[in-house]
Amino acid sequence: MQLGYLQPFSFHIGPRPELRIADVRHGVTEIRLSDGRLVRAMLHIKSVKADPNEPGAIELSYNLIAEVMTEPDVPIHAVHETVQ
Repeated sequence: MQLGYLQPFSFHIGPRPELRIADVRHGVTEIRLSDGRLVRAMLHIKSVKADPNEPGAIELSYNLIAEVMTEPDVPIHAVHETVQ
């Protein structure tokens, strides 16, 4: 009995394709403090890269921008509303 393939085949293992940011949904998180001040925070993604040390994992580079302000006269956004 002889085992084999009917047709020879080959494959190539190469570098993974470069990851790129396809879409970002920006949002603002607002936190009201007990003294009435408002903290507004935004996350800005700068880059996304494949993690060379762990296959399937990614590395994110980001900035977190936060602003603390006095209590506004009128609510800026309703509860559970996301700024788009």
